[in-house]
Amino acid sequence: MKKVIMIYDLKGNDVERIGFNRKLFQYRIQSHKGRYKTKSKGVLKDYIKLARSVVMFSLNDIVMVKSILKQSKAKYKLYEVHKELK
Repeated sequence: MKKVIMIYDLKGNDVERIGFNRKLFQYRIQSHKGRYKTKSKGVLKDYIKLARSVVMFSLNDIVMVKSILKQSKAKYKLYEVHKELK
């Protein structure tokens, strides 16, 4: 399966950055000292975070990721990984 490496830079305030991360990745919400826990659904279900602001994910998710990147006005570069070396 082909993978995509995304390098992104999101300048702005914390509200925009947190909103971007919540749309893209899954996150957990806790309230009342961990008594109530819920998981939100992000666009990326299966991904590998390689470094800060560097993510590798499946090529199937590229359309949704691009739409979120355009909404948030983030600077980004996408690279397609063709072959795994052994």
